[in-house]
Amino acid sequence: MKHIGVYIHIPFCVKKCIYCDFVSYSKKENQIAPYIEAVLDEIEHMNMNDYIIDTIYIGGGTPSIIDAKYIDAIMNKLKKYAKREAEITIEINPGTITKQKLLVYKEAGINRISIGLQTTYDKILKEIR
Repeated sequence: MKHIGVYIHIPFCVKKCIYCDFVSYSKKENQIAPYIEAVLDEIEHMNMNDYIIDTIYIGGGTPSIIDAKYIDAIMNKLKKYAKREAEITIEINPGTITKQKLLVYKEAGINRISIGLQTTYDKILKEIR
């Protein structure tokens, strides 16, 4: 078996920051469900017979902006290919995370978080967005 890492991109944000070079969109809530369905379909059709996942990274955008049920659905599709001790990370933003989302992430198997924080100064934050 070949070991691989998987990156899942969640391209949704509260606001598109001017310094961000990643594919991300704000005010596209109506696109979240179809996007997640496409990701799930892609996972379903992957040929993983010769592979085992030892790392999963869910990044973005701001993955914690979407409903935790979508992250849970992604993890349920990926888990059957992942090692039991896989390192599984999700990017979160302090303004879009809740205790309930964290509980869902933990139950889904996510064992690491990457916290995005540009600045703690509101004036600077407004200028860079």
